[in-house]
Amino acid sequence: MTTDLVYHEVFTKHEISPGHPESPERLRTAMKYIDGAGLLKAGDIRLVTPEPPDLSEIYALHDRRYITDIREKSRRGGGFFTLDTAVNAFTYEAMVLAAGGGIGAVDRIMDGKSNNAYILCRPPGHHAEYDSALGFCFVNNIAVAANHLVTKRKLDRVMIIDYDAHHGNGTQRAFYSTNKVLYVTMHQDGRTIFPGSGFPDEIGTGEGKGYTVNLSMYPGAGDKSYDVVFNRIVEPLAKAYKPQFVLVSAGFDCHFQDTLTSMGLTNSGISMMNRRIKAIAQQNAQGRLAFFLEGGYNLDVVGSASQNLLEELCGREITKHGESHSESDICTRYTGDLVKVIEKNLEGILL
Repeated sequence: MTTDLVYHEVFTKHEISPGHPESPERLRTAMKYIDGAGLLKAGDIRLVTPEPPDLSEIYALHDRRYITDIREKSRRGGGFFTLDTAVNAFTYEAMVLAAGGGIGAVDRIMDGKSNNAYILCRPPGHHAEYDSALGFCFVNNIAVAANHLVTKRKLDRVMIIDYDAHHGNGTQRAFYSTNKVLYVTMHQDGRTIFPGSGFPDEIGTGEGKGYTVNLSMYPGAGDKSYDVVFNRIVEPLAKAYKPQFVLVSAGFDCHFQDTLTSMGLTNSGISMMNRRIKAIAQQNAQGRLAFFLEGGYNLDVVGSASQNLLEELCGREITKHGESHSESDICTRYTGDLVKVIEKNLEGILL
């Protein structure tokens, strides 16, 4: 069996506007790094062309009229939804194939045809709301895949781990009242960054109370803080929840060199998270694991992090990129206090 790399050329044809940070070059650079490392020639990574899904899978998470509006704007050649989120002639096709790529990837893993997957797609998805485009996102790819696993594959426990520097407001909203999806997100504190949400007291409602976990990190938090968060929160939650499938919103804007955020992770820190997430899947979910590209706006970071992620997924040695960065003591202390708040909020539920 192999690791699937889900990719389509149309993902590079969607463009919001010239010079926009969420650009086609993100994927072109990622593929350049992946190709340059010889990963596609080794035989343990399979390049998969996504297929469009049954649109009912998208309508389960998004308003039909909203999706139709995106299609019509694309057919007309373009149009804006917000000042920083617009479509062009290729957006509708790209977003449908991104969602379909995720569904196909999790199905192949469920059927034992693949070990794991990286959906290298654009547009990203975790900000997309039920009836509105937001934060460069149109359809919530990872939420569509999670819903497919619950409704079509009849799983009871899907864990989504989101390490994008921006809070995944759309993913949170999609599963806020269910315990069939555990959403754990590590992101820059919403008081300092878009979309201004994802605070520790947002823990879900009804049957979903305790199944949304918001780790709003102090700006500058890096490898040390994320190690603490995995030790104290992420891994204990996985042990208690015992997910049947693990999905990951991989946002490489958590890196210290990103141009839109203020986090402090290195490539080594991101690789540390990937390694531990893979172990969570192996220990609890028969290895079932799929990563979805979200943010990340430093092109070389998107490239090197994508290369490292595929190396991890297929079991190759992780390439070192010769960088160093340290976080301030205030970040580490803040993370310690944050962890205590989360532990208290979830006491008697999953912790």
